[in-house]
Amino acid sequence: MPMRFSQADESNSGKGSHDQARSKCFKMVSRITAAAMFLGAALTGSPAFAEPMTPPPLPPLVVEIGTEAKPEGIPAKGASSDMDKIDLDYATGYLTDTGKILTSPLRWQAKEWMKAGLVVGGTTSLFFADKAVKEFAQKNRSGVASPFASVGNFIGDPMYVFPSVGAFYLYGYLADDSKVRRASLLALESLTISGAFTSVIKMVARRHRPNTGDPPTDWHGPTLGGKYVSFSSGHTSSAFAVATVIAAEYKDTPYVAPVAYGLATLTALSRIYSNEHWSSDAFFGAALGYFVSKAVLSYHKEDKHKKESRVTVLPQVGKQMTGLTVNYKF
Repeated sequence: MPMRFSQADESNSGKGSHDQARSKCFKMVSRITAAAMFLGAALTGSPAFAEPMTPPPLPPLVVEIGTEAKPEGIPAKGASSDMDKIDLDYATGYLTDTGKILTSPLRWQAKEWMKAGLVVGGTTSLFFADKAVKEFAQKNRSGVASPFASVGNFIGDPMYVFPSVGAFYLYGYLADDSKVRRASLLALESLTISGAFTSVIKMVARRHRPNTGDPPTDWHGPTLGGKYVSFSSGHTSSAFAVATVIAAEYKDTPYVAPVAYGLATLTALSRIYSNEHWSSDAFFGAALGYFVSKAVLSYHKEDKHKKESRVTVLPQVGKQMTGLTVNYKF
């Protein structure tokens, strides 16, 4: 029997195809926007963008014992700072820093134990509120909030975060910007370590995701396989790992930290809004990414004054005397 399609059917079919095209276009625009926001927060903190156009005053002449005379604050040609290139030391540093983080509780003081207590207390409190937070988020879904959630989910996705950090490093390499290279390598290490910790926690906890319809109290415990990997949020830990590094490395630019942490918070909220994670998952993931990055940053502080003993020669011009002032720093 021949099939007939009414005009309404054809109209609905055309409308469905049009909606699908709009959805694909919207997703593409959201991802491009997220990538631009993600990299823009860091790139705009680069000295090439942040410094004023007026030239700074000439620095004093510094004569270091046993070295050539050069202006203070300007590194010698060919010199490189810590963590600005990929080499064997950088690769082995992953294992060294991971070991330091794992054994750090043995060296914690009262301040560190208090921070750990706040993380555990916050996670526990949200655990009891998980169901209510989920119901509130799902009841208040809207066409206005969904685009922001799409951007937040993209920012924290490891499939896009790692290539973005790699592109950031490539920019620093091509622009010969040691600061950009250092920030990208610190972010890459923080991402890798926090991601490894998150994977282990997921396998040990085996918590059910909220989109399964199961209650927040369902935990399978350690298993070799399974699809229940809600605790903790990997997207959120990745977003906060990168945000913490960017905020620290570009702290001299006031707006970088708010933008970086704002985007990371958007990721956390997006995971709850999308019904992929409970609120306690997102909170613990944020804390994990933040504190792992803080630890990595503390292990690789820049030594800006490696040589303490030096002679400083300053020109002095006045009404009564014209000459040089020599200072020796012990």
